Amino acid sequence: MIQHLNLMNFEPEIAQGIVLVDFWAPWCQPCLDQNPILDEIAKEISPLARVYKVNVNDNRVISDKEGVKNIPLLILYQDSKQIARFQGIQSKEIIMHSILKLIEKR
Repeated sequence: MIQHLNLMNFEPEIAQGIVLVDFWAPWCQPCLDQNPILDEIAKEISPLARVYKVNVNDNRVISDKEGVKNIPLLILYQDSKQIARFQGIQSKEIIMHSILKLIEKR
């Protein structure tokens, strides 16, 4: 199950390892359409990488700091550094390819 991040746990959770964060909102239909893909990815890459969600409605400070202008937006981090950004609905293959490239480099 994908956990939700907030102002208290965002920085600590992205600080180490490979982390994919989904910036979304409950009113955003494309965000909801992306969910099943993210659930599959989370199951397949665990424990080598983690997937989290940030509700932009509840976490404006994080969204602003990370430069989120449109959703859905997926940001791939490695040790708290942004590695890639994916705007709009993304296929499982595109996301997995980026994550697996990072895992292989470790």
